[in-house]
Amino acid sequence: GMFDPEKYGAAAAGGNAGGGRVLPKKVDGNEYSTTAAVTELRISNSDEVLQLPVMVATTVWDIKELLSTRLGIDSSVMQFVTKQGPYWREQNDCEEIRRKVLVRGIKSFERSRIEYPHPMAVIGAGHIGLRQAMVFLKAKEHNFVLFDRKPKVGGQSWWDQANTASKLQTELGVYHLGWDETLPLPTTDYPWPSRDEILKDFEDKANELGLMPYIRLNTDVVEVQMAGQRETATYEFSLRNVGDFSGKVEKFMTSAIMMYPGNLSVPRRETYIGEDLFGGIIAYGMFNELDYNVLRGKNVAIVGHGAFAVENVRTCLEYSAGQMYLVCRRKNLSCPRFVSWLVNQSNTPVSGAMLLNTMQPMYDLVGFDPWNYYAVQANASRTSCSIVQKARFGIGDVYFLAVSWGKLEVIEDPLGVKRLSEGALHCGNGRKLEVSAVLKLLGFVGNFENDRLLKIKELVGFWVNEDPKRWLVAEPVSVMASNFGGTSFSPGAIAWVEAAMWFVHYPEDFWKVVMGTGLVPRHKTNGEDIPAYVVDARHGTQTVLLLGACIPWLGERGAISGKIKVHRMATLHPIDKFIQYCKEDWDYYCDKLRKEGLSGPEFPYTPDVAHKYFAHYQAEDQAAIAKSETQK
Repeated sequence: GMFDPEKYGAAAAGGNAGGGRVLPKKVDGNEYSTTAAVTELRISNSDEVLQLPVMVATTVWDIKELLSTRLGIDSSVMQFVTKQGPYWREQNDCEEIRRKVLVRGIKSFERSRIEYPHPMAVIGAGHIGLRQAMVFLKAKEHNFVLFDRKPKVGGQSWWDQANTASKLQTELGVYHLGWDETLPLPTTDYPWPSRDEILKDFEDKANELGLMPYIRLNTDVVEVQMAGQRETATYEFSLRNVGDFSGKVEKFMTSAIMMYPGNLSVPRRETYIGEDLFGGIIAYGMFNELDYNVLRGKNVAIVGHGAFAVENVRTCLEYSAGQMYLVCRRKNLSCPRFVSWLVNQSNTPVSGAMLLNTMQPMYDLVGFDPWNYYAVQANASRTSCSIVQKARFGIGDVYFLAVSWGKLEVIEDPLGVKRLSEGALHCGNGRKLEVSAVLKLLGFVGNFENDRLLKIKELVGFWVNEDPKRWLVAEPVSVMASNFGGTSFSPGAIAWVEAAMWFVHYPEDFWKVVMGTGLVPRHKTNGEDIPAYVVDARHGTQTVLLLGACIPWLGERGAISGKIKVHRMATLHPIDKFIQYCKEDWDYYCDKLRKEGLSGPEFPYTPDVAHKYFAHYQAEDQAAIAKSETQK
């Protein structure tokens, strides 16, 4: 009969499925051996061999459960046969696994992928879409086509939303297309490449890695029609060449869809009373809409307090604008560069309390207390907290520098902008700002066209309408966390595309494994300004964690991804070199302001201060590891 896991130890009940690890088993008070060993499995009538690290106490049942999870089959179909003297005999499930075993009942240790009649389709050749193509080729999957309406790869966020003066806010070590354990590190260690440098790297990597033959540029997917159900469903694309105005439509059949439309893509727009009287510059500080040279010497009002608003402070300072005002209804937390580095180099996540405490030296320069921000919910002793805000962290030091040197004033007014008049912006609280330019950075909203195209009624995890072959990810919005393991995109992109590949290869796992948990988050449109595909950080995190728990391979890949993050940050951005780059950048802008007759503080994260906070994190990390070990 089937081996009884209750009798032989809780670990045998499946906790070892990730790689053969078995906790000590006790029977009648006797503990079984946990000495390491290696078992060789060979498939009957085949040369295929699998070597597994095990313990002496590992049982046949343990290995069958591991293989059944890996292969998506019932463990009862397998027979383990071993040679005993001159004879062969079948091992019972409760026996310790022998060192050499013949496996009957399966044809391969590799799970069979579903074979589709049509290519799989990837929509969007930005960071995630290119990474999806990379993961496919790494897995020797060639039956796919990637579509993008742009003439070059790179994606909407960098081509359209960013300005030519935009720079990466997070660090290069956790944001580059070659972010994979099989690919070399970037050749530069400068943490914040420009928009044009990032786009060039995307194009170079797409050519170097052989992605371009699979990519169709200048191609817009304008309609999708579905036929069939579940695993047999097919989809018909209507395609238009972006440069062809004849109206000609091409039909394309696909068996699965992965869509990556970029993050929020439609700028939130407002028209203020009196814009016709203002007489100055009114623009949205994105989409390369504005030549920032025209701001030289002019007083500027920046409306908003999200990541793009913070980035525009740096851009305006770069182009020698005059006095700057940042007008917002409420202040969002902004993240100093060193704090972003601390989070991204982390092994175990940085606690919310440590995050805010490490921000403190920078916030002290401007007289703000991060613990008092609307986004922070903390206990009275400030030893723990959670952070919930709609906008992502704007990452950078120039925002704090500009305030502390008197170049920028932050005006927090719940009433916002009341009106404009000739040469002035009037706040709701009655404050009048004499400015020559108004830059609107009011955030973004989702594009309902994406809901229409894929016929989205509900996003279930990242699946459209519970269809395992329609997958859509736009980077989840907002900040919702009490522990922080990253501020960047590449780790999330790896997890999303590997999960997409798994479920198009093995769609039955969607129904048998994932949906059976009852834990998949769901999201529908609010019918006004939030499409169904736009989900918050909690939805995204819950989905990734659930998939890692349900699918051992995805869980293992997540662990590997964490190690890549730690290694690349330590190699590219060691603490002293990173602080040096931060200070050089700080000093560059200080020199600009000194020439304007201003003065202010030096960079607050000296090597001693940085190492102090790094030591605090290391202690927190070791405590988290020790706590985890005691819970095993």
